[in-house]
Amino acid sequence: MHKPKMKVTTYTSKLVKPSRPTSTTDRYYKISFFDELAPSMNVPLILYYSAPPNDLNGPFQNICDHLEDTLSQTLSEFYPFAGRYVRELSMIDCNDQGVLYVLGNANVRLLEILGLGHELDPVALNSLVPCEVGEVNEVDDPMLSIKVTTFECGGFAIGMCFSHRISDMGTMCLFINNWAARSNGKHKHEIYSPVFNLPTCFPQRGLPELDFRIPRSSVGIQTEARRFFFKAKAISAMRENVGFYENTPRRPSKVQLVIALFWKAFVHMEQTNNVESKASFLIQAVALRDKVLPELYTNSCGNFFAIAPSRLRPGEGENITYRDFFMILCDSVSKTVQDCTKMLAQGKEEYEVVIDPYLESNRNMSPDNVVNMSLYIFSSWCKFSYYQADFGCGKPVWASPGKLPTQNLVILMDDHEGDGVEAWVHLDEKGIKQLEQDSDIQAYAI
Repeated sequence: MHKPKMKVTTYTSKLVKPSRPTSTTDRYYKISFFDELAPSMNVPLILYYSAPPNDLNGPFQNICDHLEDTLSQTLSEFYPFAGRYVRELSMIDCNDQGVLYVLGNANVRLLEILGLGHELDPVALNSLVPCEVGEVNEVDDPMLSIKVTTFECGGFAIGMCFSHRISDMGTMCLFINNWAARSNGKHKHEIYSPVFNLPTCFPQRGLPELDFRIPRSSVGIQTEARRFFFKAKAISAMRENVGFYENTPRRPSKVQLVIALFWKAFVHMEQTNNVESKASFLIQAVALRDKVLPELYTNSCGNFFAIAPSRLRPGEGENITYRDFFMILCDSVSKTVQDCTKMLAQGKEEYEVVIDPYLESNRNMSPDNVVNMSLYIFSSWCKFSYYQADFGCGKPVWASPGKLPTQNLVILMDDHEGDGVEAWVHLDEKGIKQLEQDSDIQAYAI
């Protein structure tokens, strides 16, 4: 199959401001305790749409203008997204400076990109996002940047970069659903409108952010990214491998199954590459909205996640099974949820149960510790609602991140069917090649 080389030409770049000025009472937004712990980075998400029907009348005859108009309306409710972060004061100046809005044309058809499979170069997808996927938080960095790219077939992609300072995936999806509902004429205030109550519930404490050591630019960064597919049949086989079957009352999470598979492979790779065994430290973000504090509004905006750490001492991973890796991860997530529930029930004196894993992660990411320890970061975007975002001409046919300028990071996403997993793995070139040859990965991934 001919492998197309995608080139995106940008023809418009502007700042889109809220349709209504932000009130003086809402001018300054103090970030929350969970916000200040989040890493200083842009989070990329790209949604891909087929061409609108030819008989579609109304505002979608010029979809880019319509998206801009409804974006402006959406920002009037999500007003911090149009402001700028003031790092020294740990707050957002909601000055209505605006969201970066970029338009571009691609020289390929959407199906050419969707049909690439393993041949897809994740680096090419970064041309579909509006800015560098890297470190942010300077006073001139937008809190949100958006790029709409039209393909030769009439399909289009909406690439977004959200500042992690005030956005986790739950907040990102709330914004996307609000914007989409305004675009397709189905907006309902009581369902889609945001509530900025997290700083009141969880006041900031002057803590250091999680340091992923992500640079502002990817120039000169020697990392590789590769997408691995795990279909529903493979997920079922993994469940059987850990001793659970489809008729089990509580099925093991597909996310933990896939993370365990990769962790086992990474530990095996470390054993192959190093004369002396190294400790292994894995962290995964755990979304808390659907796990603790039921009275928290589902449309509360901001970061609301914790870090679940898992550890192996030097040599400990050499003789344990896939099921052992899986159980270590499950126990870690369970403990994190229990600790957070306790913190939320008993108040600020218990905040250390959330803070300590962040501090431990920062220590382990330091150059002094890298020599003796391997650290891996997993972030699951599964079960979020980005595949439901209908801007008026259908739901996405695909969703992806871009490539991030870092190593030892894995992003997990639902496949289009919803029961499989697409894993976006960031390693060095040698690591990617070794991972492709791992027997367990080969047994389940396609």
